Amino acid sequence: MSNNESSVSRPTSVLTVAALTMLEAIAVLVYAANYLLHLSDEGNLNMGGRIFMLVLCLAAGAWQVSVSLNFFKGKAFTRAPIIVWQLFQLILSFSFMQGPFTGIAIAAIVVAAVTIVMLFAPKTTAFLGDRPQS
Repeated sequence: MSNNESSVSRPTSVLTVAALTMLEAIAVLVYAANYLLHLSDEGNLNMGGRIFMLVLCLAAGAWQVSVSLNFFKGKAFTRAPIIVWQLFQLILSFSFMQGPFTGIAIAAIVVAAVTIVMLFAPKTTAFLGDRPQS
């Protein structure tokens, strides 16, 4: 059972996870906006593929915003999508460790690691209703 009461204060770990997942969502949406600006540039994909990638990025960003807001509200079901997102982020970040994006890749790895640790912090699991609150 999730903790939907607004009178219950949110632990720092919950605020951290909600903020980091929202930051990730904003990053995806900013990328989608940049992708839209460069939609007509030359590339490996035809226009249909480019539009599909744009829609996919927008959907992923909107989904991440929804997950972040529902986690902030105390919905326990959001833990699984957050974990899946962080695992994808870790896998993709390690592939960018060489080259000009090394700093961004390291930042994404740190964000994913902090998010995963905070997601399973005792106060977070208690807030989500997995453990009795003390």
